[in-house]
Order: sequence, then structure tokens, then C-alpha cells
Amino acid sequence: MNAYTVVILIMAITYTFYMGFSDGANAVATCVATRAIKPYYAVLIAGAVKFIAPLIICYWLGNDSVARTVGSLIDGSSFADISSKEGFIFLFSTMLAALIWSAISIFTALPNSTSHTLLGGLVGAGLASFGFSGIDWTAVGLNVILMVFLTPLICIAVGILFDRFFIWMCRRMDRGVKKFFKAAQVVNVSLLSTSISINNVQKSMGVFLLATVMCSGESMEGYKFNFWTVAILSFAIMLGLLFGGYKLIYTVGKKIYRMGTIQSVVAQLSTASVALTCSFIGIPVSTGQVVSSSIIGVGIAERISGVHWTRVKKIFANWILTFPIAMCVGALICLILRAIFL
Repeated sequence: MNAYTVVILIMAITYTFYMGFSDGANAVATCVATRAIKPYYAVLIAGAVKFIAPLIICYWLGNDSVARTVGSLIDGSSFADISSKEGFIFLFSTMLAALIWSAISIFTALPNSTSHTLLGGLVGAGLASFGFSGIDWTAVGLNVILMVFLTPLICIAVGILFDRFFIWMCRRMDRGVKKFFKAAQVVNVSLLSTSISINNVQKSMGVFLLATVMCSGESMEGYKFNFWTVAILSFAIMLGLLFGGYKLIYTVGKKIYRMGTIQSVVAQLSTASVALTCSFIGIPVSTGQVVSSSIIGVGIAERISGVHWTRVKKIFANWILTFPIAMCVGALICLILRAIFL
């Protein structure tokens, strides 16, 4: 591992910390907002799971499909003959663009699409470094741009279907069912934290994979992530959760739709099912987008007028704008750095 790769790894760790800070709050938002679990215990449970789950699934079980997808957005033939310095500038621009746009989003207290921030920076810097032909536009179109619009629709549909199913299942049950659902949220928080962490950690793993190929000369196909890389990134996302802000929990858990205990469980299950499916088939989704869209689906199923549509419109606008803005920032930073250092 040379100096270039170390710098990119440090930046990836920083960004993973931010993903834990932002999307980590999403994992516990609904259960905290409904007072099913005290914030302290919810954060401890989610934090432990966020550290352990990527180690088990991404390292020991070897499921790194999301990381491979991130790496595949750049056409492999385009960086076959580039220098380590050029590869470093490309990846440094990617991470700097993602960190700058993420810092801006922190002050908005809105759920930010961490996936599209990173991928936008990657594609923008790739355009500046390798040109239009250097991007695998099929992969970008299917795995990134299409999913910006398709993911919310899927999550809303799943949220509506799950809500209707659970209401039907509970129609003849007594009031004790509420206690059961309250207890079930401990399991749900663990499942949701798993789905969020393995998708987010692999995004940073994908950047590190590109760094090892471009800056260290290793083969992408034959590369296997070592234990310490996955462990450090897992620790970073856990640490980010522990420092996560209450404003993000409040925005997701209350300002979209005020849920009860059963609705919280339904939203969690909807989120986890979509996020886990995407992780195992290799699609880097925005987990904040998945969480918020699932809550919207539950709100529509319960009482459509209860959904705070003004807030929803702002969130959707943020999702749509994130990728192109991050792409422009990544391209601009890369062009400046290439003009100075190449």
C-alpha cells in the first residue's frame, strides 16, 4: 500500500464516518420517534450491529458486490495505462467533492443521499480524468440514475403493501399486540442497521478498490479485501452513528409522518427488505432515501393527508439534485488539480 492509497483510505474512512453520522440516525429514527426504545439503547444496539455486520457479510462471507459495482462505473480499459499520480488525483477529487457536498448537507438537517453524493463525485471526476468514453454509462444509468427515481417508488409500494398486510394480520388481535411490536423493534433495529451498514461500508470499499488498482497496480478481478480494511471502515461507520445528530432523527422520524409503534415496525421491515436485497445484488442505494420512502409509503397507506408533503417535496428535490451537483463539483475539482499538478 503506497502513500497515494493511504491518503484515499483516510478520506474513505472520513466519508464512512459521515455515512454513519447521517444514515446511522436513519436506522434508529422511527423507533426513537415512537418511544419504543430509549435513544441510548437504540444507538448502542445499532452501533454494535454496524460494526459486526460488515465483518461477517462483507469479509467472512465475501459479499462485496456493491463495492465491485462502484468500481465498475469507470471503464477498466480507460485507466489501464494511467500513472499512479493521475489515478490519485481522480480519486482525491472524488472524495473531496463528496466530503464538501456532505458538509453542506449537514447544516440543512435533511436526509442526504450519501450514495449519490459519492457516486456523483466519482462520475464527475471520471469525466474530467478519462473523458466521456471512460465512464461505463450503462452501469451508471442502471445502477445510479435509474435508482434515484426507482428506489423511492419501490419503497413506497413495499411500505404500502407491508402496512396493509400487518393491519390485516392484526385485525383480530387484542391490545397486547402493541407490546409485541414494541419488543420486535429491537430485532428490527438490528436488521435495519445490518442492511444500512453493509451497503454503506461497501461504497467506501469500492473507492478503496479503485485506489488499489490505480495507485498500487493490483488487479481488480483478483483483489480480495483484507480484514483490517473492512474492520476500520466498519468502526468508522459505528463511530459516526455514536456522534449522529438528533436533528436527523427528528426529521426522518417525525417530520415526514408521525407514526405509531406498528407503523414504525412496518417502515423498518420495508426499509430492511429493500436495502438488503439491493446489497446482495450489488446496487449502491441511498439508505436515507430507502428509509424516508418507506415511511412515506406507510403514511400513504395509513392516512395520506397525514404525510407532510411540503417536507417530502424538499427531500425529493434534494435527492434529485445531489447526483448532478456532486458530479459537477467532482469534475471541477479534478480539472483544477490536473491543471496544477499534471
